[in-house]
Amino acid sequence: MGYPLYRRGTFAVLDGESYPVSYRAGADEFRFSDGGPAPVQLCERVFSVQVYATYRGHGILVDDVDSLGTARIMEAEWDGDWATENGFVQQNAYEYFKEVDLRDLRNYYEKQSDLLFPRWRETRFARPVEGHPLRAEESFDASETIDGRPRSGILAGEDGRVAAVTTRAEYLGYPCEIAGIAADGSVAVHSLGADEAQAEADGFALAANGRWAKTVHIYDLARYHEHHADLLFDQWRDSGSN
Repeated sequence: MGYPLYRRGTFAVLDGESYPVSYRAGADEFRFSDGGPAPVQLCERVFSVQVYATYRGHGILVDDVDSLGTARIMEAEWDGDWATENGFVQQNAYEYFKEVDLRDLRNYYEKQSDLLFPRWRETRFARPVEGHPLRAEESFDASETIDGRPRSGILAGEDGRVAAVTTRAEYLGYPCEIAGIAADGSVAVHSLGADEAQAEADGFALAANGRWAKTVHIYDLARYHEHHADLLFDQWRDSGSN
């Protein structure tokens, strides 16, 4: 059988349960799969899900999974030569696909894009004022959040899911982990890029914990999302269940 917790698409969480929905960016309501509308104020979260993993040590997108556990995967590192060498079939100029056993995948995680983040940011924070200082990164409390954002740690989510969660975004086009958000819009971020020289050039400083850190304004962030490393996938994969 396929992995029962695999999913993709857009979901809303109400009373701890997730429901497939459709949602237009910036709208005041979403629609359930049967077409019925509901206001976003009822939701704990509205997010879109893409599933990623590694296959033979390479990053891939899990495009679909059937009931037998066969996964349709897409090469996700823009490396056509690697894809061709590993049996992927080119579908268009940039996309390469292959069908594999889902159990051949490792490092399985959901990328949950927070679809309410832009409207929340617009409502909760003023635009940055030139010359107004931001909070120093070292002054952030590790648990500093605003209205539940950002989330991190081992979280038991909806539908019995368990994941190691970090909140992430892009700053100047580079991936970062969000450590805290302050009421004035200051955001403590840690660089996730491999290029330390680039991090330093972008104003990050090496902190005592060995991570490259910087304080930025919340309006400097793009593609805000949560990274959910699935802690149940390996258990399912190693169980040998059919």
